[in-house]
Amino acid sequence: MSSETLVVPLVDQLDAFFGQYTAAGQSPGLVYGLVGPDGLEHTRGFGSADDDGSIPDTDTVFPIASMTKSFVALGALLARDRGLLDMDAPITDFYPQWHGTVGDEPAVAPTLRQLLSMGGGLTEDNSWVDPFLGLSEAELVERISPGFNYSTHPGSAFEYSNIGFTMAGLAVGTAVGRRVEDWVTDEILRPLGMNSTWFDNRAPEDGFHRAVGYSLDTAGNWVGFPPAVSDAMAAAGGMQSTINDLSIWVRFLAAATRPASTPASDDDAVVSRDSRRELQHIHQVDIPSLQARPDGSWKFVTGGYALGLFVREDLHRGRIVTHSGGLPGFILNMVWHAGSGKGIVVFTNSHRSNPVALSEDALFRALSYDDTPARTVQPWPETRRLMSAADDLIRSWDDALAAEIFADNIDFDRPLPQRRAAIDELLAQVGPLHDGVGAPEVVSAATPADITWSIPAERGELICMIHLTPVRPAQIQEFEVIAVERSMPRAARPTDISARRRAYARPTVSSLPNTRVL
Repeated sequence: MSSETLVVPLVDQLDAFFGQYTAAGQSPGLVYGLVGPDGLEHTRGFGSADDDGSIPDTDTVFPIASMTKSFVALGALLARDRGLLDMDAPITDFYPQWHGTVGDEPAVAPTLRQLLSMGGGLTEDNSWVDPFLGLSEAELVERISPGFNYSTHPGSAFEYSNIGFTMAGLAVGTAVGRRVEDWVTDEILRPLGMNSTWFDNRAPEDGFHRAVGYSLDTAGNWVGFPPAVSDAMAAAGGMQSTINDLSIWVRFLAAATRPASTPASDDDAVVSRDSRRELQHIHQVDIPSLQARPDGSWKFVTGGYALGLFVREDLHRGRIVTHSGGLPGFILNMVWHAGSGKGIVVFTNSHRSNPVALSEDALFRALSYDDTPARTVQPWPETRRLMSAADDLIRSWDDALAAEIFADNIDFDRPLPQRRAAIDELLAQVGPLHDGVGAPEVVSAATPADITWSIPAERGELICMIHLTPVRPAQIQEFEVIAVERSMPRAARPTDISARRRAYARPTVSSLPNTRVL
């Protein structure tokens, strides 16, 4: 049987993939968006957004629940950047009533950073908080005044706490002199052009299409929930948005984790790249797990919580950033690949099944379709120059060149005469070397200061690696060369020979080999 050569377009695959969700009765409606480095690339809606049967689209407004947290956390970083907020101030600077213990042991008050990164020591509270969405700040402070039973000491472990995040959000509002809802709206949402995103307690009265959230009654009928309006807990989950606007948000955050194409952009005028990257740095590590999938495969999960975002490391594709949201009648998710900017946003108007896993599967389908690398590394110009110089040295040793390109530790770690003799032995094993034509063939690069390349030979090849010093002028601080005989299959040949990474026993499963080098 011959192989089929016509590939089904990715968007057709994703439409069919998401369409099954409503067709199977998991939700009355679903709308999703495929996001790329430049924004929304494709979208499709299915089923019904409301009792009128209208199909949800990119402009249909959904509550985004806990996806709100990344907006508030970035608002905190922006306040910090403007000198209005100390992220490492204890929450008691704003709410002296806050106190608690770990068992019988007194505990220090968590900082705003710890609360925003789910490291405040409070126990998980997703089941408890929904009835409190409409509480005022005064009512909420009264609820916490008796004190907390800490689950762990602040800063020592990840545990998801809505009440802790809420109090940190209220503190941000105090620091900037206005409600956090207004700070985020005025300083982030509107400058980004996210004009269909707002907090539910600031929503316009009309002029937009709102999705209705549903639940099944005992007879199997979809019954709508009235729209919720938050007050003090708005920072933890009170925003509403659209596929169009959240595509802007995903693009905005993902752009900060990829190499900058220009020194500055309009995005940087809203919030700096540094702060957007800080938002996506893991602050609290979660417990690694090996999870069984419905298809019988296994998924290794490692990562943690950043600031209002979950960050995971996939063993092949690298860093994945995500956050879901859930309210009565809604489950929603945004997930993107930090190395490429590809992402998926999905909204559903029921809490019946798991569109979070669906969106993650869709993202990995998109990454597989384009064979997306885990990350992109652009070596420094000095790395390229010193690679060429080291290539010349290997081909024809010259003491003066060695003294010029090697840092002092190279001779200290292993005397240069020994290094030269070892290279001669390798050349005898696989040589003679083929003439160099053009730039050396790059095999891999772990960082901009680290590069591995190949020198072809008559009976195999030399694999060579350098790692540069951090100070200028850059020199080579690590220099490795090995010989690989022609009899070894290409797939079995090493791509990383750094002595610093030899602690990784072979074979090692890692996303490091899946790196694109510019």
